[in-house]
Amino acid sequence: MSLLYIGIDNGVTSGAIVALGQCGSFVAALPMPSRKHRSRNEVDVRRVHCWLTDVTCGNLSNAVYTIEEPNNSRTPSTAYSVASSFHSLRGFFETKFLPFRRITPQSWQKAVLGRVPKGLTKEFALRRAKELFPNELFLATPRSKTPNMGIVDAALIAYYSLLTEQNEL
Repeated sequence: MSLLYIGIDNGVTSGAIVALGQCGSFVAALPMPSRKHRSRNEVDVRRVHCWLTDVTCGNLSNAVYTIEEPNNSRTPSTAYSVASSFHSLRGFFETKFLPFRRITPQSWQKAVLGRVPKGLTKEFALRRAKELFPNELFLATPRSKTPNMGIVDAALIAYYSLLTEQNEL
């Protein structure tokens, strides 16, 4: 199996994980799995582990993992959700002795999207993702009608990782 690039868009209910192949082909996507704990949702790290094991054919070290760090959340509950998700995943990678990259939204967005007018980041991201992966619909489930922005962002994070690994940025 060739090396995979795994992009992770943080967020318990809005995040996702995407795997790209060495040539930038779209391999698989997973909306961030979550489970209820008391009154909040949290990342289901076991499901993340199972998915990553499947997508890497059991060789977790055969991937480059890139996680978006929490940054400038609009509300306290969003800040909590994103930070909780990030640290759960960070703990997973560290306990598995898997190296991972931490990036800010601004770093990958600047490199992959270029200059974006304020308030149009999601629209630019979707347009760019459709250019890079024209056969993908970015749907969370087969019954979904609109693209999942977590999957879109995770795909672009994985693409950013591929470009930086190949020194094309």
